[in-house]
Amino acid sequence: MRKITFFISLLFLSFSVFSASSIYTLQDNTALRLDNTSKSKLLKTLPKNTKLKRLTMHYSGWSQVVLGSLQGWILSDQLTKTPPKNTANILAVSSTNKVSNQIENLKKSLEKLQLKNKDLSSKIVDIKALNAESTTKITADLSVLKQKNSALSTRNNDLQSQVDSADTDNNINTLFTLIFGLIIGFIISVVITRSAQKKRDSFNTISRSY
Repeated sequence: MRKITFFISLLFLSFSVFSASSIYTLQDNTALRLDNTSKSKLLKTLPKNTKLKRLTMHYSGWSQVVLGSLQGWILSDQLTKTPPKNTANILAVSSTNKVSNQIENLKKSLEKLQLKNKDLSSKIVDIKALNAESTTKITADLSVLKQKNSALSTRNNDLQSQVDSADTDNNINTLFTLIFGLIIGFIISVVITRSAQKKRDSFNTISRSY
């Protein structure tokens, strides 16, 4: 009997020594109960990776734990002695990777923008060259048109002078023709008058001889 009592005491002590350590919950919504039964009062629901101190492990499959001022029981298979990975490091690495990805994306965007800027600059140069060429051509065409206009103006003035001269010569010729006609008419009139006078004189002479 003493041996059995000693063995049980030793087993209890071994459980106590083994269990008095830091443990962590394996899943979210882990139930912390007042006693080691699922029908016991629920003290609190714990999230995953909650750090606890285990006081003892019961053969029924429950572990007695302490969380701050709370002391209760949790199913042993919902606990682990393996600490979770360093969340801070994970977050730091994740943040670093995220920043690196953002920097890489920004570099790619910058390269695309630089290419677009280069393309736009090339187009601007082409447009300026085309504009300069067009301006030069327009200036040259305008100069040619001015020369043609000047030549046409000179030709127009010459033609106008010729027309004016022709009108003047025509007026002079008309005047000379009119004067010449008047003179010819006057001469014809005189000749006719004299001829008529001679006929009358001749008729009178014949009349007297009878």
